[in-house]
Amino acid sequence: MGKLEGKVAIITGCASGLGKQHALRFADEGARLAICDVQETKLADTERLCRERGADVVAMRCDVGDYDQLATFVKAAVDWFGTIDVLVNNAHKITDLRSFLDFSAADLDTELRTSLYASWHMMKLCFEHMRDKPGAGASIINTASKGGIEGTVFHAAYAAAKEAIRGLSRVVAREWGEYNIRVNTVSPGGWTDNTTNLLHKRRPEVQEWARQAFQDNPFGKIGDPYDDVSPVFVFLASDDSHWITGQNLHADGGAWITA
Repeated sequence: MGKLEGKVAIITGCASGLGKQHALRFADEGARLAICDVQETKLADTERLCRERGADVVAMRCDVGDYDQLATFVKAAVDWFGTIDVLVNNAHKITDLRSFLDFSAADLDTELRTSLYASWHMMKLCFEHMRDKPGAGASIINTASKGGIEGTVFHAAYAAAKEAIRGLSRVVAREWGEYNIRVNTVSPGGWTDNTTNLLHKRRPEVQEWARQAFQDNPFGKIGDPYDDVSPVFVFLASDDSHWITGQNLHADGGAWITA
């Protein structure tokens, strides 16, 4: 039996990157899944792979920066599964890597809408379907970043959004404990296809800097999203984490302690 056997999990941003790996790992652990992304074709591939693993899946095209689309997505999940046990707010549109002076207010707005605001809205939309569950209750996992905690250069908009999510999650963890809902964040460290796509137009020295940064940890290697990062999300989604809330877990091979 998988660690998430029978649990209904909503995961945003599942067409590629960490979100796709989370969906696959959750499927392997027995979860029933509601997944979304704005990239419909790639999302369909994730859906197919999850179904091949035996998962029951609801997949829907959804722009997480649009409240009405989020509401429609959550309704579709509840109409199909009847409940929600786990919410993973993963989606985040990264505008670019540039110096703070070169970021525009529009860049910041895009990143806030697709990460902070999306997480804010999804938690509220899912609340009534997650509250007051018996036993270990329900779990919300929001995605933070070491980039916000340490202040990674060229990530001003991203860092601002991620730190806001971390603060919001701590508040909601305090407020929703009485409803048996735990709320945690994960600061992941793993190289994905999205990382490659973000860097492919960069100068070779920038790409090399990124690779060195990703393996700047005690293990001296780059983390794999499926094998190294997603299991932490599985743990927080599982009943084993029932006594953990309001925390930020660094799933980065110790990169934070060497930052």
